[in-house]
Amino acid sequence: MAKHLLLLLLYITLLSAPAAWAQSGTNHKNGVPQTLVIHMGELPGLIQLDGSGPFVDFVRFLDAQDPNVQIDIEVFPIHRAINGIVQGNADLMLPAVRPTKTVTDLPFAFSSESFGDVTHVLYTNKHKPLPVDVLWANPERYTIEAVPYYMPFKVTRSHSITQSLRRLAAGRIDGFVWAQEEADLILKQLGLTNIRRAHFADFQDVFVIPKGEKGEAIDAYLTALITRLRENGTLAREYYKVHRPYVDWQPE
Repeated sequence: MAKHLLLLLLYITLLSAPAAWAQSGTNHKNGVPQTLVIHMGELPGLIQLDGSGPFVDFVRFLDAQDPNVQIDIEVFPIHRAINGIVQGNADLMLPAVRPTKTVTDLPFAFSSESFGDVTHVLYTNKHKPLPVDVLWANPERYTIEAVPYYMPFKVTRSHSITQSLRRLAAGRIDGFVWAQEEADLILKQLGLTNIRRAHFADFQDVFVIPKGEKGEAIDAYLTALITRLRENGTLAREYYKVHRPYVDWQPE
C-alpha cells in the first residue's frame, strides 16, 4: 500500500470532463456512459501491474453485474495512475479510503456508498510498547507514520510500507498505521520479529469520483449497484476476498 493512498491527495482537472463525458456515449438509463474507465494503483498482493489480484477481481465482479455498462480496468504504478486522473482519462479510481472528517477543499469527491471496511493495524516496536487506547488518548506525544489525509489525528506521512516498518523496527518512530493485508504482506517478507500488531480502526473503502454532474451520475449508479449487491449478500462475499476483519497474530 506504499505510496498508493497518496493518490487520494491528487488533483483532478475537470475542465475537459464534459467533452470526455459526451464522447463516451450515455445510452444507459441513468445517464452513465456505456464504458466507465477505472484507474487502479498498484497494491502489494491486491492489485498487480499485470491486471491480476483480488482487488482487480472485485472490480471485475462489479463489472459483470450490468450488461449495459462496461468497466474498463487499467492498472498503473501509483504516479501514473494519479496522472491519468489528473488528465481526465478515468471516471473512477481505486484504492480510496473515506476521510474521517469532512474535507471540502479537494477537487474530487468520494462515492456516497462504501463497499466495505478496511481494517487498519497499529504496528509498534515490542521494546517500546504503545497500546492503541494510549495512542488514541494522547496522539500528539507520539511519532506515527501513516497516510495523513484520512487519519483522525496528525501523523507523519509514510512514504512506503517497507521504509516505515524498518524505521519502526529500528526504534526511530513510535508506530505505523496501515491497512492490514498490504502491511502484513510486507512485514512477513521482511521477517521482522520485534514488531507487534494491534487493531487500530476500520475505515470505509470507497471510490474516487469527479465532482459535478458527471460525478453525481456515477455516484447514483454506484449507490444503486452497491446497495443491490449488499442486500442480496454477494457484496460481502466478494469483498471478503480483498479485505478481512482483523486477524490477531504476531510475528515470531
